[in-house]
Amino acid sequence: MPSSPTTLAAVAAGCTLLAYGASRLTSNNKKSTTSTDLALTDLDDEIFSEEDCISADDVVAIFDKLFLTMQNVVVQLSQQVQQIQMSGQMIPEAQLRQLLKAEFERALVACQAQVFEENDVDADCLEEATWEFMEEGEKYPKVKRAVE
Repeated sequence: MPSSPTTLAAVAAGCTLLAYGASRLTSNNKKSTTSTDLALTDLDDEIFSEEDCISADDVVAIFDKLFLTMQNVVVQLSQQVQQIQMSGQMIPEAQLRQLLKAEFERALVACQAQVFEENDVDADCLEEATWEFMEEGEKYPKVKRAVE
């Protein structure tokens, strides 16, 4: 069945939303204050066992799982849009974009919670570990590839 321009637009919007979700997950929300910097410095001085730290492989596995899950969400959303169109209903493009974005974000939040729980990490720790590995991208190319 040939793809209609609207279906292709919906898939493109879904892919855009996937990229948006991934960038939102990894966005740098760090607010630098003296007390925050001091607290992070104090934490960095503590010695943690290897099992307490998030490894590069953990980051790769988490981002890969999030990517695959959200890719499936985009496919499902595209199929739903196609079914709506096949039934003869028309959704204005702005409303469709808003609906897709809201559904994508809802699925991303639910997926993150599940993946974080499965991997026994929290968002803040994952974000910090991710940025540390990304700062040394040439040393951790798998992390860089998974995050980008």
